[in-house]
Amino acid sequence: MREVMSQLHRGLAWLTLGGLVVQFYLAGAAAFGATSFAPHIAWGYLLGLPILVLPLLALVGALGRRRIGLSLALLALYTVQLGLAYTRSSQPYVAALHALNALALLGVTAQLTRAAPLRGAGTVQPEPAGYEAEPVAPGKPPHSS
Repeated sequence: MREVMSQLHRGLAWLTLGGLVVQFYLAGAAAFGATSFAPHIAWGYLLGLPILVLPLLALVGALGRRRIGLSLALLALYTVQLGLAYTRSSQPYVAALHALNALALLGVTAQLTRAAPLRGAGTVQPEPAGYEAEPVAPGKPPHSS
């Protein structure tokens, strides 16, 4: 069950990362007059769904302190992001932090996608390509058994 939750969490993190890239594009499209900010705003609210589910999956799946912490940090950054957007007319210099916070959202989400997936106990995992079991001195052929 934990392994399934881990895979779901990681997959949802990848979808969220892709959604954030789309969000950056929509902001750029609006900033350069290709469209209004309405798609950016709507997509931003929609991104709240996976961002809300990620900490739930991490907690229910007991995915470890790092993944739980990053998932909760992502939710906190998203909440700050919404608050910053609402200050645009009253505090424009504060609202300008919206763009910097978006970079933080992107970075934390990227860290979640890189989190090592859980492996079942007793499962033998293949060695990564190019992995040497024992060190080989430069210029000497590896030991063959």
